[in-house]
Amino acid sequence: MKAALASLVVLCAVATIARADDDDTRPMDKKDAPAAKVDKKVAVDPDAPSVSSPAPTTTSMCIDQDIADRLAVKRKRRGAVDRLFVKQGRHEISVGGGYLASDLLSGTYLVTASYTYHMTDETAVEFGGAYTHANADIIRALEDGRGTVLADTYTRELFAESLLIWSPVYGKLRLGGTIVHFDLHADVGVGVIDSKTSRGAAGVIGFGMRLFMGQAFAFRVDMRDRTFRQELLDDRFLVNDSAITASLSVFLPFHN
Repeated sequence: MKAALASLVVLCAVATIARADDDDTRPMDKKDAPAAKVDKKVAVDPDAPSVSSPAPTTTSMCIDQDIADRLAVKRKRRGAVDRLFVKQGRHEISVGGGYLASDLLSGTYLVTASYTYHMTDETAVEFGGAYTHANADIIRALEDGRGTVLADTYTRELFAESLLIWSPVYGKLRLGGTIVHFDLHADVGVGVIDSKTSRGAAGVIGFGMRLFMGQAFAFRVDMRDRTFRQELLDDRFLVNDSAITASLSVFLPFHN
């Protein structure tokens, strides 16, 4: 009996020692583990880009620059766009002809010539002249109570005028398969009339268009109205003679 009890005590002691060793070798619970010091220094791969200086995003920079360029173009004034045909500082010589519609006389032809100096691309001064004849076919009538008719129905008529030209519009249009550049201009000035029925000053207003060909030539269309006094059958009238002309212009020097 005593031997059996002694054996049981020995077995219990061995079991207790084994349990203690097992407790020492098992990992500690997170709650029981002491707070570990966190090292702030992080190992960095030498081939990896630095966190403090990231690599530039080239694609986004290109996109942003492209957007900025487009916005800059939209903000740019059209007047600052370079012209393919420059008029500033150049001399324009024009020769042409057209049709004159008179208030008191019949319509007839008109021959014109002019010299224009372009101070800027928008402003110019012009000196011009025109030749026609006073066609009085439609007023072959007796003078009141005198029994006489108008003697000369085919007398010459000369116009000399000085104008200020303003060209606010410059653009381009398509004629067939060709792109043609043009401008629109307005004219105002004074002139002198020399004929048997009219001698004196005249006021001139008008507008026109140029179609540029190359860097030296232009096709030009003008419409002008001349207001002056005209004497006919012993009466004086304030008339408005209108004319439309087509001209060919050459610019000097020949290049922009």
